[in-house]
Amino acid sequence: MRRPSLLRRNKPREILSLIRHEKRERMLKSKLQKYHAYDIKEAMLSMNEDERKRLYQFVDTPKLSSVFGHLKDEKAVDYLREIDNRDAAHVLENMEPDDAVDILQELKHDVAVSYLALIEEKRREHLRKLSKYKNLTAGSEMNPSYIAFSPEMDVKDAMKKLVQKAEAAEMIDTLFVVDEQHRLLGVVDLRELIVARHPKRIDEIMDKNFYAVHVEDSIGEVVRSIQKYDTLAMPVLNQEGTLEGIITMYDAMDIIEEASHDDLAKLAGLPTEDDVYESAGKSAKHRFPWLALLLVLNLIISSVLATFEETIAAITALVLFQPLIFAMAGNIGTQSLAVTILRISRETLDTRKNVLKHLGKETAIGAVNGLLLGGLSFATAWAFLTVSPMGIVGEGVVTALDIGMVVGLSVFISLLVSAFLASAIPVVLTALKVDPAVASGPFITTLNDITALVVYFGLATAMVFALL
Repeated sequence: MRRPSLLRRNKPREILSLIRHEKRERMLKSKLQKYHAYDIKEAMLSMNEDERKRLYQFVDTPKLSSVFGHLKDEKAVDYLREIDNRDAAHVLENMEPDDAVDILQELKHDVAVSYLALIEEKRREHLRKLSKYKNLTAGSEMNPSYIAFSPEMDVKDAMKKLVQKAEAAEMIDTLFVVDEQHRLLGVVDLRELIVARHPKRIDEIMDKNFYAVHVEDSIGEVVRSIQKYDTLAMPVLNQEGTLEGIITMYDAMDIIEEASHDDLAKLAGLPTEDDVYESAGKSAKHRFPWLALLLVLNLIISSVLATFEETIAAITALVLFQPLIFAMAGNIGTQSLAVTILRISRETLDTRKNVLKHLGKETAIGAVNGLLLGGLSFATAWAFLTVSPMGIVGEGVVTALDIGMVVGLSVFISLLVSAFLASAIPVVLTALKVDPAVASGPFITTLNDITALVVYFGLATAMVFALL
């Protein structure tokens, strides 16, 4: 059976074209309303300020609020400044409370206060309540828009309440049961409520074996709990067991995506993932400090290399195999680094025993691969210089076998040391309360290069003194 051919539209480009070329205002407003908020967000990233201001005129507030909910907080703050204060406040008022709080926390205090003053009182109190929690905790990311029932409520009445409140709730797949003090007693799956019939009560169909997190739990811990227990909406409780809000599976997905993108940016020496969407001038400005630091680090490598000038001058054939040793040390270092950061993010290196076990394992992997690849490098270097002898190797002063042994032994030691450093440094940085993704990539690459350099030319220098 032939696979159907699907028309794949570039919707952000369509939106951009509409803003630039559609002169009929009613038609423009009607067409924009049909696009998903995410596609409008993607189009906004390619617009200039005048084009975005035109967009704001023809997208209604609920849709525009959803668009801002898809933006990175820093971008949302920049774009919010382009809108009249009252309209900007209405955008924040219609956003999901947790998203609105993230943006408000990025604003200057007086600007945030001016926006809050224009927001409806009940929503303003919700936002203030969320903003009191520390950043990257369950309390700062939770959404207070959920549906809760009392345990003695009849399922028929519960269904009526669900219909009335569904539009304002973030999620209705999971419903909650609370007592008079709003303490969480259980959860109800939407399907269970739909199939239940009068005169059943909510406490007859609720599940008392629920999972919950505390308002002060780290957001990373919350995300792992959502993954482990496969829950659509994780309840967030305070010290008294009162239900304060929920964090949904979709919130968790956004948090995971944002964290992974930022980590990748940091490993590449970029400030944040937002660098992708900035102008060439801004990107160059943000990248320059890291590139300048890497320049300094590479000057250290050049300085170390200069100390082996006599060895290189005596045996020029050594230079041929320098890239090979650097590349192999860098490759295994990258692998160990990735595995270590992954384990740190999953908090599996939370005890000294686990850390030592991990370091031992990665070092053993480096030793085994070093032994195998060292043997292969020895054979390759020996065969190459036997077929194409050069310098004092061709004159017979130093044999191809001697160079091969230096190359093979250097690969073994470099891989062993690189695997250890790449797994140890992120652990040390984490212990010092430094994000390992910030410094691990550039620093480990440089340390691996310096290590490989010292090992390779150190062994070669020892050989020179022994033979010449």
